[in-house]
Amino acid sequence: MSDFLSNFNKSNYEDTKEKKLRDKAELPKQESEVQPSKEPVNERTTKIGPNNRTESKKTDIETEQEIPIQSRSTQLDDGTEIDPTYHKKRKQKMILSGILSVLVLCLVYFAYYQMTHVKLPDFTGKDLAEARAWATENKLKLTVEQTYNKEIDINKVISQNSKQGSKLKKGAELTVKSSLGADPEEKVALPDFMTMKKSEAEKWIKDNQADNVSLIDEYSDSIEKGKAIRFEIVNKEVNKDNYKRKDKANMYYSKGKETFEKNISVPDFTKKMKSEVESWAKTNDIKVTYEEASSAEVPAESIISQSIAKDQKVAKKDSMTVTVSLGKGYVVPNFAEYTQEEAATAVEGLTVQAKSVFTNNVPYGQLISQSVEAGTQLTSKDELKLKVYYSAGQPYLKDLRGSTLEGDLQKQFYDDFQSKGANIQYTIKYVDSAEPKGTVVGMSAYNLYVPLDYTVTLDISLGNLEGASNYTPKSPEKESDEKQEQLQ
Repeated sequence: MSDFLSNFNKSNYEDTKEKKLRDKAELPKQESEVQPSKEPVNERTTKIGPNNRTESKKTDIETEQEIPIQSRSTQLDDGTEIDPTYHKKRKQKMILSGILSVLVLCLVYFAYYQMTHVKLPDFTGKDLAEARAWATENKLKLTVEQTYNKEIDINKVISQNSKQGSKLKKGAELTVKSSLGADPEEKVALPDFMTMKKSEAEKWIKDNQADNVSLIDEYSDSIEKGKAIRFEIVNKEVNKDNYKRKDKANMYYSKGKETFEKNISVPDFTKKMKSEVESWAKTNDIKVTYEEASSAEVPAESIISQSIAKDQKVAKKDSMTVTVSLGKGYVVPNFAEYTQEEAATAVEGLTVQAKSVFTNNVPYGQLISQSVEAGTQLTSKDELKLKVYYSAGQPYLKDLRGSTLEGDLQKQFYDDFQSKGANIQYTIKYVDSAEPKGTVVGMSAYNLYVPLDYTVTLDISLGNLEGASNYTPKSPEKESDEKQEQLQ
């Protein structure tokens, strides 16, 4: 069959058709040359059919010759057959292929359209977040226009620029208008919350969308549960007359008296750190009062005692007192029992600064005062430094003539008088003298006791007269050293 189909083409078909016409013209001649059959041409051949009936078949050559050539397949000498319906079938096949192609193109376009377009839902009245999620999922650009609207809740969609059910191409822009809720700048007339029940206040807040008014419950030992306690506007510059929806306000209602079960066990804090008590008190909401005391046995910042014994039960908000150690204590002695030299080491742990000062009425060497009263107990919390003052007696003005230079006067007067509390001052008068220049050659007073406030006049040599000696006055310190050497 494959060989037949390979040979059956247009040129073969034309050749076969011409050969057929030639054979038809030569057919009478060929028939005359055919040998006569043993049976007559017009003789009927009888056959027994399946129902035992006889059937006759007329084999008349002329009848066969009258059949049109176009109504049957012609078999040629080379075995090729010609189908007269070929062109009709081929035309039908081309039409069918065209129809199928159009259908396929329609299906492809429909699928492409479905893939690149989405059907828009109705977002009116729905959450803006739902519209955002849908736009993101379907690859659309969402533009949101926000406006205040008291009738529609915040972040709800008011409208959209495209109708529900319309087809939008992916990548296109969808615009929706959403609500910002009530206008916060709008003035709101506040009711008298103090006469309203909490449920009534909640209804007013909801109806007026006054979300910045908060209802707070708190415990009260004096106001019955459910009753109004107070109303407060956070901004002190705002009052009921100029209150706007944006302003914050708090309305407090009583929860009644707070009671707690005594179910908290108190630990033994003795000799434990204060920080441990603070942590326990904060965790269990216990009010602790801290007292302080010195202790030689308990280290500083550790607990000496507690007002509630260990393992006793307390409730939240209960109070207790603990005593915290300040460490070893120091008792301040009466320094009148010590000399100035002994005072510095009178109490170990205390720093004592002993100093002598001039007085008019306290004998030399006796205690004048001490910075901390005797018997006071000092701890690590206190400043462990004391000042003790002993009497240096009454100031005595020595003779400075011939032994003191002008340049030594400031230091000498400070060390001898001013550092010990005596306000002894001096004035200088320059005089003609044969003594070396700058030497004290005269004093208005010397070698006597003077008051705590006193001024002496000193004459200082100009060294401008003839006959001046080569003697140079010695400084008081050097003179004192020489006297000690002579005594030895």
